[in-house]
Amino acid sequence: MKILKSETLYLSQIILSWTFINLSFNLFGLFITKLLNETGFTYMESIANEFVKPLAIQSFIFSVCLTLSYLFIKNKKFSFYAFALFQFVVFHIIFILNLKIHHGMHFESTFKNIGMVYLSYSGQYLIDILYLYFPVNGNFDNGVFMPSNIGTFYIHWILLNILYYFAITWISIKVAKFFFENKINMKTKNPIKPEL
Repeated sequence: MKILKSETLYLSQIILSWTFINLSFNLFGLFITKLLNETGFTYMESIANEFVKPLAIQSFIFSVCLTLSYLFIKNKKFSFYAFALFQFVVFHIIFILNLKIHHGMHFESTFKNIGMVYLSYSGQYLIDILYLYFPVNGNFDNGVFMPSNIGTFYIHWILLNILYYFAITWISIKVAKFFFENKINMKTKNPIKPEL
């Protein structure tokens, strides 16, 4: 299957819009967190590792999912949400694989676990604002990751991030359509000549 030049341009516009919106929302989330909790705000140890790298990885995976789904999915409207659907599946696989049943159902992993690293890189600073009011408590000593409340952890790390990805994809489509389609229409529109 081939993608036409006009479709490639359109996909590039959506990817660009998505990346910009994701970056903006994350910067806004950092700013609000700092504003609401100046005393307890912890500065990043490495901007590259904690901000740039995760956003670059998210944009790359979004681009791959969008391009591949656009090639193979018949209904093109659904292809735009392939990344959010991909995240839904991957997040739940990670969640289920790390559920432990002994001594009651709970989530248990380590910070070095590949699934936890993926979840960390997929996190959003906008959603982290909730940690100020509803923190995820638990055992996080010696590299162990074991939240005490599985429901709070699921909402923070899984559910809200999936909803976030669906939402910014929808916004990106609207933004790309508004900004880029208007420019294309303005360039191709013939000026009306005044009658003599």
